Formats: sequence, C-alpha cells, structure tokens
Amino acid sequence: MTNIDQSRANAITVRLPLDLYQATRKLAKKHRVSMNKLLQESLRARLRAKDEQALYDAFTRVGTDEDSNVDYAFEAQMECTWESNRGE
Repeated sequence: MTNIDQSRANAITVRLPLDLYQATRKLAKKHRVSMNKLLQESLRARLRAKDEQALYDAFTRVGTDEDSNVDYAFEAQMECTWESNRGE
C-alpha cells in the first residue's frame, strides 16, 4: 500500500453517529492503528471493490457476445488481481 505524504493530505470533518464512532474507535484499537488510518484503509478498500466490480462487469458484458472469446485475457486478469492483492 502506498504511503501518504501527510503534508499533502487534505483534512475533512466527518460527523459519525455515536454508535459508529464507538465501533470505529474500538476496531482501530483492536488493530492498533489510528482511527484516521483505519478510515483511510476502509475507504481505499471500498474504492478498490468498486473498481474490481466495474472490471468484472466489463468482462461479463464482453463475455455475453457469442462471437467473443475472452479466455486469452483470463490469465492476465488473474495476474493483475493477484498483484493488487499481494500489495495489501
């Protein structure tokens, strides 16, 4: 995972309901990270999942065409997925 240059990071204010705040705080303590880091990691995971779903949807659309054959791309897709998961 890429380190963030904190001098270039943007600060935001997020309002959390008390129960969500307490659960986030508890989880951060359990994993021995700051709430800031936990929230950054959670947002990155959410964005990565969105990108992976978009890629899956694109491959699914291509694969529904009877004349298309995406088997050749399967190995490359698996390699990319493996590489991105290895970096976590």
